[in-house]
Amino acid sequence: MRLKFIVPTLVMACAFFACNNDDDDSSAGVELRDLSEVTAENVEELQLYLQTHFYNYEDFQNPPADFDYRIVFDTIAGSNADKTPLIQQVTDTTIEVQDVSQKMYYLVARGDVHNSSLKPKLGNQVVIKYEASDLGEAPSDISNTEYVVSNISTNLIEGFKLFTTKLPIGTGYVENEDGTLTWNQDYGIGVAFMTSGLAYYGSANYSPFVFKMDMLQFNDLDEDIVYISSSQTASSPDGIPSHLEDVDGDGDPRNDDTDEDGIPNYLDADDDGDGVLTLYEYDYDGDGVVDDSDGDGVPDYLDPDSRIQTN
Repeated sequence: MRLKFIVPTLVMACAFFACNNDDDDSSAGVELRDLSEVTAENVEELQLYLQTHFYNYEDFQNPPADFDYRIVFDTIAGSNADKTPLIQQVTDTTIEVQDVSQKMYYLVARGDVHNSSLKPKLGNQVVIKYEASDLGEAPSDISNTEYVVSNISTNLIEGFKLFTTKLPIGTGYVENEDGTLTWNQDYGIGVAFMTSGLAYYGSANYSPFVFKMDMLQFNDLDEDIVYISSSQTASSPDGIPSHLEDVDGDGDPRNDDTDEDGIPNYLDADDDGDGVLTLYEYDYDGDGVVDDSDGDGVPDYLDPDSRIQTN
C-alpha cells in the first residue's frame, strides 16, 4: 500500500533539519573557512566518535517486548568496555563537493526483515521519520509529524538525500479510526554520520552532522516543468518517473541533461530540446514500448531526429 498524498507540513518540517545551503554564502557576508581544512577536522572528529561509541545493537538483534526501535548511542567505557564500536559496524562512502572528498559513514540497524531489498532512488519521494543533530549533541530537530515527505527537488542537504537511498522500506501501515497511521514494524532503520560539506558548511556550521532515519515508504514522482517565460513555469509531467530519468545510469538523475539547456531531464518537459514535449515522444503509439522511430538506438524523447519532429 502506497501513500498517495504529500504531507502539507513538509516545508515547515524542512525548516531546519535538511534545508540546503549554498556552498558559497558570500551574499550573506559570511566568509567561509577552507572546505578541505574543515573536512579534515570533521573526518578526525567522526572517526574518534565512531571509535569510542557504540549503539544499542543488542536490542536490535534481540528486541525486548517493549523496545521502541530507537537508536541510542553511549560511550565505550566502564561496564560498556566490551561493546563493539560504531567504527566496526558502519559503511563509509565518499562524495565529491567542490573537488573535496567528503565522508559519510552510515549504519543500517534494521535492514531487510521481510525479504525485500526495495530502497528509494534519487528522484523518489520518501516517507520517513527522523532525528537530526550535530555530532555528540542531543537531537536538535525531530520530525514533528507522524511522517515527513521529501524528494531530490526539495532544498535538502546532500548527505540527507544520499542516505535515503541506503534503507529499505517496510510493508505499509494500518489506518486507525482517528485517521492516524500505525506502520508495520519492518521498515529500515539507520543512522548516518557526515562531514559538514555534506550538511551545513554553506551556512558556516562546520560541525559533522548526524541523521537517524526510519524509512517507511517511497513513491514515484514525475516532476517535469515547462518554461513559459523567464519568470513563469508550469508543471508538465512527461510520464517518466523522475528516478528513471537517470540516462547515464549512475544513480543520480540530477546530472543528466540531454539537450544541455541547464535543466536536468527529470525537470525538463522537453528532454532533447526539439520542441516536442517528452510526453508525446516517449511512447507516442501507446504500445508500452519506448519509441525509437529511426531505429538508431536512441529513444525519440532523447533524440531530436524523431519521427514526430520530422513528419
